[in-house]
Amino acid sequence: MDIEEFLKNKEYEEKGGNLYKALNIAEREWNKVRLSLSLCGDIGEYSNEDFMIGIIEDDVIIKHPLVSPTKSVSFYSPTFYPMYFVDNLVLMDEKCSKAGYKSIEALYVFIELATKAIERLGVYGNLAMAFGSGYGNVRTGWIDEKSFPEERKIFQQIFFKGKKVDYNWDFHWNSVQFSFKELYDKFITWQNNPEIHKKEASSKAIVKRMMV
Repeated sequence: MDIEEFLKNKEYEEKGGNLYKALNIAEREWNKVRLSLSLCGDIGEYSNEDFMIGIIEDDVIIKHPLVSPTKSVSFYSPTFYPMYFVDNLVLMDEKCSKAGYKSIEALYVFIELATKAIERLGVYGNLAMAFGSGYGNVRTGWIDEKSFPEERKIFQQIFFKGKKVDYNWDFHWNSVQFSFKELYDKFITWQNNPEIHKKEASSKAIVKRMMV
């Protein structure tokens, strides 16, 4: 069932209303991400084709994208639960008046949006997901449980470099746009030089051998 068929189905009229609302929110927030990344390049217009647009109640899922690294459900690859994208958009919006973007729903929304945005700018695979995870973290203050911890720490260090850690920033601020440009350059460098990425983003934890 595609989106148009779903919205014509009276059985799902209420859910269709939520879908319309969610898609409008997604486009609105995409444009904010687009503004924040403007020094990195233009990510272009929002497209539903890039995301898993689905309603989960009663096991109704409208649509599955054919390929996208952020939509993997493989045991070997991280997933950010994109099947809840619509629900997260609606709940994020409902909480925004009191919590701003400091909600777990907002975290997963911005992971999805920023991951696709950075893919359009030429960063792919796990690095794209790491960028999305970092963006979601500095936007909301939350950490996703399947994130890239070393990349996220570097992301935070660069984004908040020289300023107080404060998640109440605006997308159009020059300081925000310059920080994302520096981060974009870092991720492009990592992508073009895997050895540099391995050296800079490898875990600094000391693993002690166990006596057996």
